[in-house]
Amino acid sequence: MAVAVKLKRYLDNKRVIYDVYELRPFSSLLQAAESAEVHPSAVAKTIMLKDELGLVAVVMPATHSLDAPALSKMLSRRLELASEEQIRSVFRDCDPRFVPSLGDAYGVRTILDEALLTPESIFFPVGDNARLIAVSNKNFFNLLNRAWLAGNFSRPLGGHESQVEGGAVQTGFGSAAELERRIREVHHLPPMPDLARRIFALRADPSANADKLGKIVDVDPSLAAQVMRYARSPFYAYQGKVDSVQTAISRVLGFEMVMNLALGIAAARPFKIPAIGPLGLNNFWRHATYSAALVQTLGRELPAARRLPAGMCYLAGLLHNFGHLLLGHLFKREFCVLSNLIGEHPEVPVVEQELATLGVDHGKLGAWLMDAWNMPEEIVVAVREHHNEDYNGPHADYARLVLIADRMLKEHGLGDAPSAEMPPQVLAALDIEEVHTVMVMGRLLEGCEDLNAMARQLAA
Repeated sequence: MAVAVKLKRYLDNKRVIYDVYELRPFSSLLQAAESAEVHPSAVAKTIMLKDELGLVAVVMPATHSLDAPALSKMLSRRLELASEEQIRSVFRDCDPRFVPSLGDAYGVRTILDEALLTPESIFFPVGDNARLIAVSNKNFFNLLNRAWLAGNFSRPLGGHESQVEGGAVQTGFGSAAELERRIREVHHLPPMPDLARRIFALRADPSANADKLGKIVDVDPSLAAQVMRYARSPFYAYQGKVDSVQTAISRVLGFEMVMNLALGIAAARPFKIPAIGPLGLNNFWRHATYSAALVQTLGRELPAARRLPAGMCYLAGLLHNFGHLLLGHLFKREFCVLSNLIGEHPEVPVVEQELATLGVDHGKLGAWLMDAWNMPEEIVVAVREHHNEDYNGPHADYARLVLIADRMLKEHGLGDAPSAEMPPQVLAALDIEEVHTVMVMGRLLEGCEDLNAMARQLAA
């Protein structure tokens, strides 16, 4: 049997690169892993469950067994194993023992075990007992962008304890105090990426100019393309042709703006978190790009005497939620649990859920990282205080602008602000009228397609 027809069509429509491994017929996925010479924890198996609401595909490593009562309790559903007949009714082109792990391709709700976050590539059956498909971890989670990521509903089989970063996977994260202690004991935060470090060093170079910056940006084609895309946005209404980074710098965006845009994009590169979910990369970058553009534009609305540098405003908006990236990078299990809680309870403010679940909020996490990277104090403050309506310390205007931008985006269903209401004391402190925020938002929405495209590029 070849790759299941429906599965192949789904993969081709998504334009995903994949490899097919032709193997000896196998009776289990552990046997398939041995035949393919891959670690069994990288092979995904699918267990089909059902209740009166229909089928549920539960995907976990081949090294794990399902704790059905724990999953039923988590979902508040009384699930039991589906029969072969029930599986065949949906997966008509598959052997019911080896259905593919892409439930989305068959319109079946899928629950993903967060243990699958670890392997660099994921292998799963194509619908028969003689082939496995391999895709990158990122593509696997992008293919299942409607799935629910969770943990604590599976257990490692004897002799197959998964290892993560030198230690056994934890079965829970304990108390909030315990997590905060663990975070505080992380002495080696992720280093600033080399490209970001070179851009950052340029800030202190007295001979820095557009030519030097352009040469650094041009080294990275993806970064160069993103800078030019931003310069072409209707947001700037530039009438000429933007055909190079130098043009974007000298004629449209300016040296400081491009430096901070490039710095923010390069800084985020090393952080690998799931694309899906409320805190996933897709939502993170969409919110970040909109917020950066809003904070930059709102900064121009300030009275002339206190107007802030556009590039620094942009960077504050772009980086203010970096705490979520750091959490996902260092503590994948806690990140997944929090993301799922936020998805289940969107009415509860994100910061409240973070404090209740983790004992620390993403503002503090992000500020630790910004401080470790020696980022400007303006950015550290904006990251740490952007949800604090009462902050009145140094560089308060950056935190206030980010707060207002978050509230504006909440009105349009974006971001993690507790509400869309504009705090009068914050508007007064900035000397901005609420009508200004409405006008700024209107201008931003005119260029939303470019911002959406940029966000998709950054999340890819």
